[in-house]
Amino acid sequence: MKRLLFLILFTQLAFAQKQTLKEEELYSALDHFIANPTLTGIKNLEITERQFWSDPKPKSKNELLALVILDCNKAFYQKEFGFYFDAIRSYETALLLFQNHQLDNYDIIEYCLKPLGNLYTVTGDYTSAENTIKQYLFLAIKNNNTEQKISAIINLAAVYKSIGKSREAIDLLESQPIEKLSPEKKSLLLSLLGENYILLGNYENSRKALEKAESIAPNFVVYKNLSIVYRQKKKYSKAEEYISKAKSNLTDASKRDVSQVYLEEAKLFLAQNKITESQRAIQAIFKELIPGYDSKTVLPKEKNLYSEHLLIDALEVLASIYTVQKNYQKAIDCYTLTFAIDSRFSNVFFYEETSFLHTSNIRNRVEKAIGIYEQLFHKTKDTQFLKLAFELQETTKSKTLKNYIALTKKTGNEKQKEILYKIHDLSAIVIKEQEKGESANLEVINSTLSLQNEKIAELKKTFGNNSIGISQSSKFDMDRLFVKLKNDDATLTAYFYGKDTVYIFDVAPDGIRLKSFSNSLKNKKIITDYLDYFTQASAITNNLSGYRKQSFALHQLLALKKIKNQKHLIIPDGLLSFVSFESLLTTASQSTDFSKLPYLMKDEIISYDTSADFYLNNKSAHSKDVSILGVFPVFENSNRSLTFTLEEMKAIQKLFPGVYLEKSLATYDHFIKESKKHTILHLSTHATSGTVEVPAAISFYDQDIVYSNLYSLDIRPDLVVLSACETGIGKLYRGEGALSIARGFQNAGAKNLLFSLWKVNDFTTSLLMKNFYTNYKKGMSYPMANHKAKIEFLNDETIPNSKKSPYYWSAFVFYGTISEDTTSNYWYLFGGAILILSCLIILQKQNKVK
Repeated sequence: MKRLLFLILFTQLAFAQKQTLKEEELYSALDHFIANPTLTGIKNLEITERQFWSDPKPKSKNELLALVILDCNKAFYQKEFGFYFDAIRSYETALLLFQNHQLDNYDIIEYCLKPLGNLYTVTGDYTSAENTIKQYLFLAIKNNNTEQKISAIINLAAVYKSIGKSREAIDLLESQPIEKLSPEKKSLLLSLLGENYILLGNYENSRKALEKAESIAPNFVVYKNLSIVYRQKKKYSKAEEYISKAKSNLTDASKRDVSQVYLEEAKLFLAQNKITESQRAIQAIFKELIPGYDSKTVLPKEKNLYSEHLLIDALEVLASIYTVQKNYQKAIDCYTLTFAIDSRFSNVFFYEETSFLHTSNIRNRVEKAIGIYEQLFHKTKDTQFLKLAFELQETTKSKTLKNYIALTKKTGNEKQKEILYKIHDLSAIVIKEQEKGESANLEVINSTLSLQNEKIAELKKTFGNNSIGISQSSKFDMDRLFVKLKNDDATLTAYFYGKDTVYIFDVAPDGIRLKSFSNSLKNKKIITDYLDYFTQASAITNNLSGYRKQSFALHQLLALKKIKNQKHLIIPDGLLSFVSFESLLTTASQSTDFSKLPYLMKDEIISYDTSADFYLNNKSAHSKDVSILGVFPVFENSNRSLTFTLEEMKAIQKLFPGVYLEKSLATYDHFIKESKKHTILHLSTHATSGTVEVPAAISFYDQDIVYSNLYSLDIRPDLVVLSACETGIGKLYRGEGALSIARGFQNAGAKNLLFSLWKVNDFTTSLLMKNFYTNYKKGMSYPMANHKAKIEFLNDETIPNSKKSPYYWSAFVFYGTISEDTTSNYWYLFGGAILILSCLIILQKQNKVK
């Protein structure tokens, strides 16, 4: 209320200034609206705004400032009426005007940046929120404004809490001196500190922080959080006492605030198995947030839902209620409604990390829904439930990648692509500056973030009210998948790596099966212990018996039964994205001869993909006119020297024409210039997987390029071969896989890739690549050529046994199409048909002669 009065006062003060006619019209319209704020009034303000811009006369700074004030006030009320995304657009418009025209005499931090950052947080656009808050935090520090600085820190900590960075939030909050803060600010800071400790499971520290906040300035948020603490401790009577206090302090609270208290009450009742009371609390949320909600039906109608995380949380609790009652279909109906709300959110994310976080949150519910589908299948034996479960998990596979490709390669216009590429370039600037640590230039970071936010707002305007990216309602075609697998004579195994359970879908032409195993510490250790054998070359040879045991144990855990066909397409997920399935042992073995071990690769041709949708829509690629762009920096006379890459280059040159960039010619600019002209891009160089802070990168002769810089490449190669270390490794995101160099090329448009999962040996890599290209020259498909190259490597008697360890040959995995190229066989088939027809004609003539 204080803020509203201040806005009105500021507007009235603005009228006292000497005004132009246009200023007067804008302030008059705003004054009329504030006197009686309604939805119709908001529309009238928009009409006034359009009329302002329809006048072609140049606009003065005072006129533009009047429009900024109008947009900020309009956004404030759009938020009050629950139109969050409209409010965001209004604030973004005001911010762009203020910055682009270098306006002043208005507290843009207080009336635009702060509420805009909060709205980004509420709507789940966490990267935009973080960037916006850091922007006004920088300005607050620069202007020595302590009040705005503390507000920024509190809001930034709230973002960190929302994206799972509670430890960072706690460090930020505890580093602030709070003695001179107002009681309200102290209580807010301590309450947020308590919330973050709750998320880390440290309930004692949480209780201390919250009780301190209660002693300073108690409010419904503090009481609600204390209820959570005691619910987690299973002290339910104490929790109920605090939830009652929270409810009694809701005077003048917003519908959203009221709903948050009801949500905690519903969870508290559910924890005590008070089903009726819990359901009643959920219905109270629906009454608060959904206009025209009919409590008789319990579940709201999909058409009345909108982008609101609290509705998702309420529906998820209701799904848990139905699950407890074993009303599985109703539980599925609840989750279906949450996914409908998700689809409304997913049309607004332009930052990659925000999209990752959004998908991660969805996967938590998808995991629960798959478990319910599994229960329904066991109850009915109807495989339709397994198909529905598969389709559901598929919606979370590489969702961000699919949207990016759809935007930049399919639906996006040139202006949109240009802006999106610029956003990624700006991200790279921020990342590189942040890598400098304490010596980073905050001015550069702030100005870059500011420009990035401008570009995001500009990109949003190009879409208007149209949906962004691929259609969220597009349904996966299971029938088409069965047909394609039959035509390819293949089996598909898709993993869903959940928080509690790992689900395994085996899809073959004759049907679908679902298996699972617990994602327990014990089972996770089976995976990580296996991966540890590939951290260095000597790990397997130094403990061969341990490797054999671990490899077979992982094969059993992953439920890899013998398939009926020869081709096996695997869609890994989570930690399994780093597993080379080829090297898994199908039976226990005591052999010390690496070539004799019972590798899974010996039974089937293994290839990979990031989603079943990519497999379904990826066309076979085996160009008749093969041309290779080879990149071989070599880095001679340095500690990074790659001597054997020259042998690799010479071997490929003998087989295929193309352009081979050697040594100092292998620059990034030279690569960019040539990349569109060739069917295969072959990069034989150094690469790194990066760290939590530093992104994955690949080396050219003159510079290292991070994976996200590759996004702006507009390429259409048949194949990208990354003959370098760790090109498939990077920071792992749920559902998306690793942010690796391979991922960078996928975003750029490469559909078929051959890349490595760990540090590779220069010499053995050159042999594998020679075998691969020789086989491809013979007409083999990419996965077959890769498979044969490994078999030939194991069978090569000139290679010593120690170098036949899986570390040396199983690193390179193929992602892409497994369909055989029919065009290459066309003339053989045509010639065969002509020959048969000729024989029939001759036989017919001979019969006539007889």
